Amino acid sequence: MYECPNCGSHLKYDIAARQMLCSYCGTTADPYSLHEEQEALERGEYEATVFACSQCGAQLLSEDTTAATFCCFCGSPAVLESRVGKGWRPVRIIPFSKTKEDCKASYAGMLKRAIFAPKELKDEAYIEKFRGIYMPYWIYSFEKKGKISFRGSETRQKGDYLVTKHYDIVSEVDASYSGIAYDAAAAFSDELSSAIAPFQMEEGKPFTPAFLSGFYADANDVDSSVYRQDAGELVTQEGFERFSKNRTCARYHVKDGGNRDALKNALRPSCTSAELAMLPVWFLSYRKGDRVAYAVVNGQTGRAAADLPVDRKKYVAGSLLLSIPLFILLNLRFTITPGVSLFLAAFLSLVCAVISGFQMARIRERELMEKDKGYRSFGQHERIEESRILGLSAGEIKMLQMVLGGVMFTIFMPVVVCIAALRSDSGFVILAALLSSLALIRVVTWKRWQKPVQKGAAREILPALKKPAAAILFAFVIMLWNPVSDLYYYGGAAVSMAAVIWTILDIIGRHNLLTTRKLPQFNRRGGDENA
Repeated sequence: MYECPNCGSHLKYDIAARQMLCSYCGTTADPYSLHEEQEALERGEYEATVFACSQCGAQLLSEDTTAATFCCFCGSPAVLESRVGKGWRPVRIIPFSKTKEDCKASYAGMLKRAIFAPKELKDEAYIEKFRGIYMPYWIYSFEKKGKISFRGSETRQKGDYLVTKHYDIVSEVDASYSGIAYDAAAAFSDELSSAIAPFQMEEGKPFTPAFLSGFYADANDVDSSVYRQDAGELVTQEGFERFSKNRTCARYHVKDGGNRDALKNALRPSCTSAELAMLPVWFLSYRKGDRVAYAVVNGQTGRAAADLPVDRKKYVAGSLLLSIPLFILLNLRFTITPGVSLFLAAFLSLVCAVISGFQMARIRERELMEKDKGYRSFGQHERIEESRILGLSAGEIKMLQMVLGGVMFTIFMPVVVCIAALRSDSGFVILAALLSSLALIRVVTWKRWQKPVQKGAAREILPALKKPAAAILFAFVIMLWNPVSDLYYYGGAAVSMAAVIWTILDIIGRHNLLTTRKLPQFNRRGGDENA
């Protein structure tokens, strides 16, 4: 804690003033003036108050000694345990430039488009819980200097022949890149950190702990090697895009075929440094049961991102209100026959089945954090790999979808077309042809390399497909029966649509799984793992 030199009260960093400010007497001070003597002594570490959550193990650092009232990562309302500890000292810091009011305005602007978001997310008391946290980031620098050689080609027509000439192109390169940022905290989702990027690294300042006064800082626990290759690929792609626009490179088609890979390999840079920096993020968590959703706002640019669940009651009410004008409009412009209405209900059931299959694969990917390199590098993957979502891997689920799609096309679709031809209903024929085409496209575009489905996988994925499958089967039994009375068709359409609505509610439930996360568990031993 920093004492005011005038009255002895508490100095905190003020965003608007961009100075240390005493809220009691108004005295201001330069953040760097408070650590002049200590800066010479502190090299790799700095002393701070460490707040640790007893439920999830998350740790926050601060220059303040005031007790933290809840955990930002798991939403636990318990007072966090505190102790004096050391944090790994960053090289740079970007101070907050967006105030809490700016943050709340950015968040509110994003929520205007989220009409089905739960009302709790818009509650002023909830929004007031935004906390300013300095998140650790690795800042990578790269350079590429010297002579490079790559291939090019030129094709011309001579008579009835196309003549291709291949060239070795030599060029001098003198390029450097800096400010490529990847978050260094396992607790911070890669998905959210990329959503609020980029930060303007040129506004960075040399680090001093005084900037943390009045804020928190997350401990860095991800090694710099985790994202080094990703940063290198990003730089390589950027260099490739710029280099290939050169007149000579365009003439010799260096972006085509094997030439493309040759140029990328030639331009691949070397990493010159990976520095730790603290970047400003406004952070908010929303906990419901054993799930948690996050909202984050870039503390420098004001860019916002959030996990936004859907309120089922709002969605149903909104859908009913929207269906009334749509029903009236369709009845004014089109005449829908009983057979077409039943077919449309079956088609919607098929769409729901496809969406359900995709959701299950995506849920597994999210639950196991397959794309969050920082979280997995922290050692969490050793534990979460033991669990299996629905007992299936993502490859098994996709393969099963492909098999079901093949069955749908080879068996189900010919039946649809035959029924359409026998009925001589033009609208029915068009819809059947459209559905057949969609099924064919879906089958032929599946990747062939998916591994085979393991024994018993079908039994585990089928529960999510029961309702849409039953609706489809019921609808086509009536079509095959072809009763005289239209009441059977309208009754079948009503039953199928009820199954569709039921399935949509299930889809919303799975959507909420995708937009919330399991409560984090960080089994830290105490202190910064890299300290």
